[in-house]
Amino acid sequence: MRRRLLLIVAPAVLAVSLAVPCLAVATPRFSMKIGSTFTVTGQTGSAAGKRTRAVGKVVISGRWGAGSWHVIATTVTDNGGNYRFTITPRRRGNLTLRIAPPDHKVRRYVLHLR
Repeated sequence: MRRRLLLIVAPAVLAVSLAVPCLAVATPRFSMKIGSTFTVTGQTGSAAGKRTRAVGKVVISGRWGAGSWHVIATTVTDNGGNYRFTITPRRRGNLTLRIAPPDHKVRRYVLHLR
């Protein structure tokens, strides 16, 4: 009886656990004209095991369409974990930005340039 119950319950638990990643937040998308500026501001989360915000280097990478990633810019957080950067894209298409702060919580944006 226990084996039958396990065979019935296990697939249901597996199906629920596989469905959870589908609830991820969508990547923000923006449409803008070539030559416009795009500014991102952010604040890092707490460093692992600490009460203070993570501080250090923030790497901004980008790729056009499905191309390869390239570092576009880097910046450094202030002592409070705040950062800011501005870019001015100069070509048409879809530019995906990946912001990697020192707390390792990567953010992404998609810019559609017309």
